[in-house]
Amino acid sequence: MLKVIGAGSFEHSFFLRQCCDNFIQCGSERFLVDLVECTYLDSTFLGTLAGPALKLRKIGGAFQVAGSSRRVLESIRTLGLDRLFQCVENLTPYDAGDLRPLESGVPHRETTGELLLQAHQTLLECDPKNAPKFQDLVSYLGSEVGRRDRPASS
Repeated sequence: MLKVIGAGSFEHSFFLRQCCDNFIQCGSERFLVDLVECTYLDSTFLGTLAGPALKLRKIGGAFQVAGSSRRVLESIRTLGLDRLFQCVENLTPYDAGDLRPLESGVPHRETTGELLLQAHQTLLECDPKNAPKFQDLVSYLGSEVGRRDRPASS
């Protein structure tokens, strides 16, 4: 369970992905993100949120987002993620006591392109209407990440 205060952005996506992966690997079938104090979500953050939501959906789990502002809800709807997330109006006392603030930080420059690519590929997977918005970015990032991963020729 995580709490987003202020903007949910690229800088928070590494920690978000790590937390979600850990919860799912531990067998959790429900994940909650508190957006009550969130003011903005960028596409990388939303794509990173959508990844574990897709995984949980496949196993019958639930990915919940709690209390969003109109602006944040519009970002979620615009990318078609409102069909993927369960929106919860209010947190239960149990949930509220379990929340951890979302940390920020970019661990390695090399993983930045991979995270951006995965997040935006996920947005394309979630809703075909996202293709005009992100297809060029996904193509560019795919070639950059692929170029970096190829061994240098001698």
